[in-house]
Formats: sequence, structure tokens, C-alpha cells
Amino acid sequence: MDFLTFVSSILSGGATGLLGVLASAGIRILEARERRRTLEIELAHAERLHILQMEARSAEHENERLIAELGVARDLRVASYDHDRGYGRASLWVVNILRLVRPGLTLVLLGLTAVVFFQLYSDEDRRRIVEMLIYATTAAVIWWFGSRDMEKGK
Repeated sequence: MDFLTFVSSILSGGATGLLGVLASAGIRILEARERRRTLEIELAHAERLHILQMEARSAEHENERLIAELGVARDLRVASYDHDRGYGRASLWVVNILRLVRPGLTLVLLGLTAVVFFQLYSDEDRRRIVEMLIYATTAAVIWWFGSRDMEKGK
């Protein structure tokens, strides 16, 4: 074995080893890139799932809030109706008079509204009175007829 063969073997073996190192490093870089892409996809998926869960919880909380509000409104209406019916022990004529309070007030408010509306002048105070009467009449009529439907349902 001569010296030139010896040196060329060393150089070619070293070059082959260096190529192997470079190939291994390239493969590790590609593997790392793939792991990073996979991790990014997994993180994006986890983030999307988290966002969807937050939206679902938010919708659930909103529904629970609306249900609670409806329950409170129902309880207030029922308490109002029970108060109106809670005459205790009274004679029949007292009960009948008490039952006429709401429809009587409604008729009085309708009458007052009609009188003021048809005698409307350009006076600012009269306009405010009409607005207040219309508000009170509307509230009384809607409450009166709305509560009749609720009471029938019981």
C-alpha cells in the first residue's frame, strides 16, 4: 500500500463520513421541521377547541341568565296576582268591589285620555299630561288584559 492510496483512503473515508454526518443533520432538520409543523397543527386545533368551548360556555351562561330572568319575571307576576287575590276573609261585596278596582281604574284612565286628547291645544303642559295619561292607560290596559290570560292559565 503506497502513501497515495493511504491518503486517498483517508480522504475518501472522511468525505464519506462527512456526507453521512451532513445527511444525518439534514434528516434531523427535516424531522424537527415536521415535528414543529405537527405541533403547530395540534396547537391550532387545541386553540380552536378551546375557543369553541368558550363560545359554548358563553351561550350556556347566556341561556341560564335568560332563564333566571324569566323565572324572576314570572315570580313577580305571580306575586302580583296572588296579592290581588289575597283578600283574606272578607264578605262577598268587599271582594267584588276590590275586583272592580283594576277595571275601574282602566276605564277612568281611558276616559281621561279621550277627554284630554280630543281637547288638545298647543299648550306644553297639556301635551305632557297627554303623554303621561297615554303611558298610564297603556300600562293599565296591557296589565289588566295580560293578567286575565295568566290567571286563566292557572
